[in-house]
Amino acid sequence: MAHADSYADWLELAASHDQLTGADLWRRNVESRRYDYASIELRLKKLRRLRKKKDDHGLLFALNEGIHGNMAGMGRATLYHRAKCGTKVLIEDYIHEICDALEYLAPRDFKGIPWADRVEFFQRASHCYGRSALMLSGGGTLGYFHFGVLKALIEQRLCPAVISGASAGAFVAAVVGTRTDEEYLRLFDDHYLARALTANRENIKIGFGQSDRIDMRVIKREMANLIPDMTFLEAFEKTGRSINIAISPAEPRQNSRLLNHIASPNVTVRSAVLASSALPGVFPPVQLEARNVHGKVQPYLPSRRWIDGSFSQDLPAKRLARMYGVNHFIVSQVMPGLGREPSLRPGIRKIASDASVAATKEVVRGSLGLIQRYIAVGPRMGVAMNALNALIDQRYTADINIFPHYGMASLKSLLKMLSLEEMIELIGAGERATWPKIPVISATTSIGRSLDGILHDFEMEELHWLKQIRKAG
Repeated sequence: MAHADSYADWLELAASHDQLTGADLWRRNVESRRYDYASIELRLKKLRRLRKKKDDHGLLFALNEGIHGNMAGMGRATLYHRAKCGTKVLIEDYIHEICDALEYLAPRDFKGIPWADRVEFFQRASHCYGRSALMLSGGGTLGYFHFGVLKALIEQRLCPAVISGASAGAFVAAVVGTRTDEEYLRLFDDHYLARALTANRENIKIGFGQSDRIDMRVIKREMANLIPDMTFLEAFEKTGRSINIAISPAEPRQNSRLLNHIASPNVTVRSAVLASSALPGVFPPVQLEARNVHGKVQPYLPSRRWIDGSFSQDLPAKRLARMYGVNHFIVSQVMPGLGREPSLRPGIRKIASDASVAATKEVVRGSLGLIQRYIAVGPRMGVAMNALNALIDQRYTADINIFPHYGMASLKSLLKMLSLEEMIELIGAGERATWPKIPVISATTSIGRSLDGILHDFEMEELHWLKQIRKAG
């Protein structure tokens, strides 16, 4: 399985593994103490019966009784770790039936129930159920691992509509956020993406202490090869993806920002990526740019400069939750040593370890607070201390975690210019690390993705209608 060449090969081997271990029998057996299988079985039969009878109002009422990811305990993490190929077949059938019922009620010309009533239901269901988001960590050159993660997810039509990125993750989020699924997957034909990432036509050399020698115009030209000249709103209107790029302030007493099509619709994606990737000591702080009402690019917040987004919000879960109603997170974490898979069986050792980590964080935070309160520090030191405080406060894991298999030795490649072979291998590592997570991602995000797709089609239709009215006016 570790050496499979495609997800299809991996899944075939995973099925063999489940047969050898008896996990396939566990999947087919509906009974388990880990969830209320009788309740799920009853609701599944009810939904199937109502849809077969075309009892549309009864179906809508049944769906209104509850759409959430942990219905009768079916979202419990332990249910998704027993088998390689998925969870209980009963749970998967129930999820598929809900998605089929939602799609059945979705068409605009559906006659059974008034459109306004259905839209109200979809909006309420989406709000109650929540959404999934993919968060891409920073990590210098190692961040190209994310390209493989996204390739695997998009090939299986599992990529969340909400994507965040910081530093290297911002670059990857921008590449995927300005392209449709088909356009993104074409980047991998004949290793086009790997060749573009390793071409280095301008002979750029990066390293600590060289920020004064970096010509940002050259960096912009290189970035333009893969990131189109688009604003966040233009990218959203084209792809339906809500990309979010984290940036940190270059001055003390300023707040970090999360740039997206809601909070900063006219900001150019390219300038946001430049700011989020501006690692202090390697790149100078960056000024944001935005397109005005006449289509001309001009400075955005001209008195402010911004640096690497990883310092303040590598994985901005709280802000995504507030802005999009996200309650389920997938993390692609490329930095070795940051984060770990949560233990499914908490014990004394884990409790002691977590308590030790929490205590250490409090001691360091308290020390930094005392220094800033009683000792005069310069602007640069103030920014550095704020960044350290933010780094300590961050969480680096989520509900589903995709980690690379390389170890701490890979840290020497953070700022290295990779060869074509190394780039191909790194992107491939992202794919292989994602394949084992695809069954659980599919099961836990299916309902949310169905609701997102329905509401996105509705929003695009409304947007088109409003544009027609403006033109007519």
